[in-house]
Amino acid sequence: MKKLFKLIILAAVIAMAIPLNSGYAKAEPLDEKGFSGIWVATVLNIDYPSKPSADAEVLKQEAVKILDDAKRLGMNAVFLQVRPSGDALYKSRFYPWSKYLTGRQGLAPGGGFDPLEFWVAEAHKRGIELHAWINPYRVTKKTISEPKHDINSLDPANPAVRNPDWVVKHGDGNLYLNPGIPVVRKYITDSVMEIVQNYEVDGIHMDDYFYPGKSFDDKDAYSRYGKSFKDINDWRRENINLLVSEISETLKMHSPAVRFGISPFGIWANKSSNSLGSDTRGAQTYYEHFADTRKWVKEKTIDYIIPQLYWNIGYSIADYEKLAAWWIDVAKGTGVDLYIGQAAYRALNSDPASPWYGVGEIEKQLDMNSQNPEIKGSVFYNYSSIAKNPPLFSLLQAYYGKRDEIQAGIPVSIAVPGDDIKTRYDQYYICGSSDPEKPLLLNGEPVENRSSQGFFGILVKLKEGANTFAFSQEGSSSAVSIFKEAASKPPEKMKKAEILSSSVFPRSQELRMPGEKIILSCQAPIGSKVTVAIGGKSYAMDPSSTTKAIDGGIYSAAFTYAYTIPSYTGNPRNVDLGAPVYKMSYKGMTNSVKAPAKIGVVMKNSPYYAEVIANGIFTYPAPDGNNGGIHELQKGMTDYATGMTGDYVRLAMGQWVDKKSVRTYTGQSRMRAKVSKVTYTAGESWDKLTLGISTPSLAVASYENGELRLAIAGLAEGVLPKLPEGALLSCVETKVKEGDGEYILKLKKDQNIAGYYIEKTDKDIILNIKRPVSGKSGPYPLSGIRIMLDPGHGGDSLGAVGPLGKEYSEKVINLKTAMKLKYELESLGAQVLMTRTEDKAVSLEERLAASKTAKPDLFISIHSNSMADNIDISKVNGFSVFYRDAHAYPIAEEIHYDTIKSLNRNDKGIHKKSFYVFRGTWTPSILLESGFVPNPAEFEWLIDDDEQSILAKSLAQTILKYYTE
Repeated sequence: MKKLFKLIILAAVIAMAIPLNSGYAKAEPLDEKGFSGIWVATVLNIDYPSKPSADAEVLKQEAVKILDDAKRLGMNAVFLQVRPSGDALYKSRFYPWSKYLTGRQGLAPGGGFDPLEFWVAEAHKRGIELHAWINPYRVTKKTISEPKHDINSLDPANPAVRNPDWVVKHGDGNLYLNPGIPVVRKYITDSVMEIVQNYEVDGIHMDDYFYPGKSFDDKDAYSRYGKSFKDINDWRRENINLLVSEISETLKMHSPAVRFGISPFGIWANKSSNSLGSDTRGAQTYYEHFADTRKWVKEKTIDYIIPQLYWNIGYSIADYEKLAAWWIDVAKGTGVDLYIGQAAYRALNSDPASPWYGVGEIEKQLDMNSQNPEIKGSVFYNYSSIAKNPPLFSLLQAYYGKRDEIQAGIPVSIAVPGDDIKTRYDQYYICGSSDPEKPLLLNGEPVENRSSQGFFGILVKLKEGANTFAFSQEGSSSAVSIFKEAASKPPEKMKKAEILSSSVFPRSQELRMPGEKIILSCQAPIGSKVTVAIGGKSYAMDPSSTTKAIDGGIYSAAFTYAYTIPSYTGNPRNVDLGAPVYKMSYKGMTNSVKAPAKIGVVMKNSPYYAEVIANGIFTYPAPDGNNGGIHELQKGMTDYATGMTGDYVRLAMGQWVDKKSVRTYTGQSRMRAKVSKVTYTAGESWDKLTLGISTPSLAVASYENGELRLAIAGLAEGVLPKLPEGALLSCVETKVKEGDGEYILKLKKDQNIAGYYIEKTDKDIILNIKRPVSGKSGPYPLSGIRIMLDPGHGGDSLGAVGPLGKEYSEKVINLKTAMKLKYELESLGAQVLMTRTEDKAVSLEERLAASKTAKPDLFISIHSNSMADNIDISKVNGFSVFYRDAHAYPIAEEIHYDTIKSLNRNDKGIHKKSFYVFRGTWTPSILLESGFVPNPAEFEWLIDDDEQSILAKSLAQTILKYYTE
């Protein structure tokens, strides 16, 4: 059933070009003849099981019998009561096993049997939706023989036992959770999401059990939480509104394919009590259950509503026909599906004078429903009433009959490349979507490699010039043109023989140490002789090409010379070599160009310094900011400068910094740093090593193999700290060498850290060391742990593009997966922070800043992968994890291993990389690549709501294990 739903949504996305995350698509009935369902009640063993049993085979047999009957009746939905009275018919960490299932609350069925899992699987085999029906607040449902307010009959795992302050003793002798307590509302919402994350249910359903009546004893809660309400009744209604809206929002965010509906008592309000009410004189759910069901429809909070119209046509107090018309008016234009709750149980009446004698009333009501297109179907209460009434069974069987399947018409669409393009590749990967039920042709030849939903990906060969690729299938076609350019770019034709002044190197100051090589370069005519003069010597340069032009024209080539920086003696200093002068000789013509900038030598031990002029500056392993920042520097930190090229300055530590972030100058002498005082403080979350230092020396930290190393520029001598009891360290050592030195902090055996970072004051360098955090026991084991999730890309940054193109690119997948993981982690008690919760642009700088400000216990960047356009990505699949810092490796390794094993994903490895978001050493930072977007089968998995829920749950369980084991 869910696969068919996805095909329908897929067709809509392709045809209308609407992103799947732009609003949440509500599941439509899968049958044009209408929706038909049946309630299966478990409370008091009304329908299932017929009597309690722990025997899995008995429970299975009864379930199969009910589902087989539902199929014979032509039902396309079953509403199974899975939470009858503060207990569950499924494995739950929120509620104990139901006493109606096995005979004793908390007693599990034998053999690890999970009834809900079985019901879902068997229903779907029969093409039937399974809606999980819950009673949110009811804790007990006493019989006449049972004691009132019987808390002793409840299992210790029952929320009423764990949280007695949540419970209200009502006048009917039963116990209820108090709707007015916010934590109760969260508990119920979390428990609902437990169902949809663990089971492939098609819907979450609640009936009319909200407040059990007006005399509910909730005055204490009202005085505490209802201060903004003058009327306790308005406060009560708002409590129910909040529960319904929060469940709705959470479902739409994390499980949009799961529908949410309610079957209230059929009268919202009588017209005599409320001008908006119906022409009736019965009980009113608005005033007695405090359920504003009309509001939920009008505000589209729910996906469907099933008013229980359990009265006959013409009944003076509550006329079925009048109520149906009232509900039609409420639902019209809202998009909320209106189904009618039909009183099948009343058709058992044996009084010939009753309108409910026989099946005539049900038949008339169904006929009336069919005349009103706003009524989309019916749901019958209850299964046993139909099973025990052969005439009614036969009526419904004949009425509904067999259903016609919906076929989704999906046009051919090419997603990659999105437009006609030019390339130098010899081959190119094309992917897109098609109707899976029809053959797909490429230039008249069958395309065999397609996913079950019709996504295709194929690597095509390119010949030089224009290449047209036309995909077609019955009634639909799409084509793209790929122009293959020549493999190599021809030389650029010159207007005259000369050295191009814009090509000479360097364009800005260059500094190197003796013995280093530097490439001197310029552009000059092919066939010319070019030399470069520097430091009083001249050198012949080598051309990149010697091919003569056929047309006799002048064409340019690159000329280069690898120049070795010379050595000098005497006092350490910087030596100016001047600007290189390039000379050309071509067919009797000469030309000379002087470079616009100079080259210099930084001798060893030269007192040439670079002072950091802003906080939060990062170093790079090469003179290129794209290589990933390594160390964070603070304003005032100073190191020797040993090189300069382009926009970057090299520090003595070997790293490069942006030239604009430092001030370079020549000092009178070499820096000599002395650490005269060191203290170590052991804290609850962070330990601190504070060093009093005599100079503004640059300091950077690194962590590997159980050692933290604090390197300090110019360190000549330093004292050691006294380690307090409870310190993370076993000892601290110093190592001093020419030019710099370091403190070596050795961790105790088997001790780990969870992060580190450096602060700088006028006189001190402070190394902050984060202690590992641990989970707790109880229902929220991750409480107190803060995790930041970073859905990659967003806004104009699409990320990888797959078979559905821009409308369902990587940015959409990342956000959906992140939101699912957010829910899973929050349900375990974690505080989850997000770098984005909607489709908006968030820069890498903003993501890192968010991490730095929050300093979470874990940072996870969520991505999906791709490859170069000349790779056959249809053959590339799998899951990979990336990290940089040693303290991030353990969680990276655990997530990698568990995901590969539990989800049977192809192993694409665990990799050490310097991604931008990894710059924050204050927390373990990892990046997940969950799959390859352009791969048809992978894409199908990535957009499958259920599969991503499984992925999120798996990740959350691994994180839980990491923090608790």
